[in-house]
Amino acid sequence: MGLLDGADAVLFDLDDTLLDYATARDTGIRAWVQEVDATRHPGDAVRVWRELEERHFRRYSAGEVSFDEQRRARLRAFWPHLSRAADEDLDRAFAAYFAHTQAAWSPVPGAVETVTALAARMPVGVLTNGQVELQARKLRVLGLGDVALFASSELPAPKPDVRAYEAACSELGSAPPRTVMVGDDLTNDVEGAMLAGLRAVWFNRGHAGTSPAPVVSDLRHLLS
Repeated sequence: MGLLDGADAVLFDLDDTLLDYATARDTGIRAWVQEVDATRHPGDAVRVWRELEERHFRRYSAGEVSFDEQRRARLRAFWPHLSRAADEDLDRAFAAYFAHTQAAWSPVPGAVETVTALAARMPVGVLTNGQVELQARKLRVLGLGDVALFASSELPAPKPDVRAYEAACSELGSAPPRTVMVGDDLTNDVEGAMLAGLRAVWFNRGHAGTSPAPVVSDLRHLLS
């Protein structure tokens, strides 16, 4: 029995499911730190930036701060010399970092092939927490600009709120029980989706944890 048997539609997460965001982020932070302060250890810089990103993006997803504010909070904590910087200076600093990250954007192996094949068979969408303009740019880089995009900045709520999945299913014209959510985040892409009545598949490339849903390490397994 295939993982998508009986499904009318599929939703994918974007970052670290279709786009190899973690690799691009780590590449970007190493290059940026080398420009700003070559004495700072790149491995330590990557570790700290990952922790700050997780902490402050979680605050954004919870509605505690805006998208730009969570970026500025990361920078203030990451660079002591920016702790009292004005917003415009922080935004320029983030743009310098992000230019390196964007240059490293690339697809997760098998992602484009899988989405393209499935889109020929059924409605396919991307459900992602983030700003619609940024996430749309990522899809265009992947060559998936025609895929329906549902970004939290334009949804009633972000994942894992049930309203996010319900809104995406409604737009795709698919009932939640006949829609499969595929993604790397256990909370947002598996547990939240299942709570909203969707089926789920956990895309796991080596993360620790157990899933209440089927697990794949290669998105191409969805095609069998």
